[in-house]
Amino acid sequence: MASSPMEALTPADEYSIKSFSPQYFPETSRIESLDVIKGIALLLGLFVTVYAWGGFSDGMQYQLIGKGKGSQHIIFVALSFFLEGKMRGLISLVFGAGMILFMVRPHAGSPVHSAELMVRRNMWLILFGLFNALVFIWPQDILFHLGIMGLLLFPFCRMNTRGLIIAMVLVSLIGAGKNYWYFADDQKAYKKFLVVQDLEKKFSKDSAARMNTKDSLLFKKAQAGKLSVADSTANKKAADSLAKKAGDTLTRKQNDEKQAWEGTAKKFIYDGKADSANNKEIQANNYGKNWNYLLPQIKSRESVWFYRNGVWEFAAIMLLGMFLFKSGFFNGRFSQGQYLMMTVFGILLGLLCGWYRLHFLNVSILDYTVYVKTKAIPHTILWPFERAFLVFGIAAKIMWVIKTGLFKRITSVFADVGKLALTNYLLQSLFLSVFFYGYGMGYYGRVGQYKLYFLVAEICLTQIVFSVFWCRYFYTGPAEWLLRSLMYKKKIPFRRKENESSLNPEQSLKTVI
Repeated sequence: MASSPMEALTPADEYSIKSFSPQYFPETSRIESLDVIKGIALLLGLFVTVYAWGGFSDGMQYQLIGKGKGSQHIIFVALSFFLEGKMRGLISLVFGAGMILFMVRPHAGSPVHSAELMVRRNMWLILFGLFNALVFIWPQDILFHLGIMGLLLFPFCRMNTRGLIIAMVLVSLIGAGKNYWYFADDQKAYKKFLVVQDLEKKFSKDSAARMNTKDSLLFKKAQAGKLSVADSTANKKAADSLAKKAGDTLTRKQNDEKQAWEGTAKKFIYDGKADSANNKEIQANNYGKNWNYLLPQIKSRESVWFYRNGVWEFAAIMLLGMFLFKSGFFNGRFSQGQYLMMTVFGILLGLLCGWYRLHFLNVSILDYTVYVKTKAIPHTILWPFERAFLVFGIAAKIMWVIKTGLFKRITSVFADVGKLALTNYLLQSLFLSVFFYGYGMGYYGRVGQYKLYFLVAEICLTQIVFSVFWCRYFYTGPAEWLLRSLMYKKKIPFRRKENESSLNPEQSLKTVI
């Protein structure tokens, strides 16, 4: 290894370190804090994603929020505050920081420019994501999205800290604006529905008046409440016929507008029949049936959701990660007191934004029509800032713990999990798909909320033990080894030597891992 990281860079690589303070340049090819954050996010994030794995539909989750009391409600809301979107955010944060580390660190033994290696790495990561989504049948895979965003954002590695924070704020504002846009669309849909509703009332009055003129006997019977079944049928047919002749019927466009709002108004309402039908499809004892049924969800997540929401979500936090890395945040530049102040600042602001979201989400769940009529902005308007503040606050808290050195053994355990993040993530998908889907054990929709938490705790414990023992004997995880071998187009060292310490693999491993 070169005596100085700066000496290891070729002239072609120098552009990568513009605006990067030399005093914060990493001493090694790994930064432990990034691995620690990755490991924590990977394990805790499973407490949220397990709802989707286990068959807790959006409607069931809305029910838990709308309860307003009880331990199930309290735990769910607490997880929503601190984990929902935030653990995915921590992964994105580390990924963004890791992009700069990748661009500036030495790639010993590789004649290829770091920018080309970055492109290769993200292209392969996209394929890993497609494998996870299509083979392990996980509709909410994030590897695909990280790979695409890595391709889109790696030129930002050259930007200075001021430019990065401005870009991050702008992207967050765009995300908030998109959320407002969707809500404005709902308001427009409701206004169109009201117009159609007024037309239907007018048509009803007109039909009644015509029936009074056309057939006074039927009309009088209807007023007296003495219509027989035959009379009612005749009355309806006569009214429809007269309405059609008079042009008092809704057009196809008006019918579509009516149905569009009726569907939107029910989006927070629990539909037990739909859930039951969904469970039966996924519990089907056939891999092909499970795959075919979930494929539309996978396509939607990788395309529609990513285009409408995901690109802004991932971009904002990845840019924040780049900013923090260039500021020396992950290298322990700041004091314990400063990290603690950052923790308080980030978490308090994040929780305030989260309270707004969950409070008005509860109002929406109770009656979305009333919410659209009475509120000017959606409950999701502050979501990008809630996520950013809490991700920042949680990361600062982890850095404070690392800085104190009080829990070094515990943080080293999470660092091992983080070093095997890709392997552990894919193993989670493999195990949970076999456990829940019908082609495996078929527990989808059959495990209660608390049992899901116990299941996640068991998985976390297993992966911690696995990661600690694996890192004693191997440089990197199987999936990480495959990704890097494909990226470098050669086999990289995998197994440690018997007399080699697992604490400083960079001293003996010449190829960057």
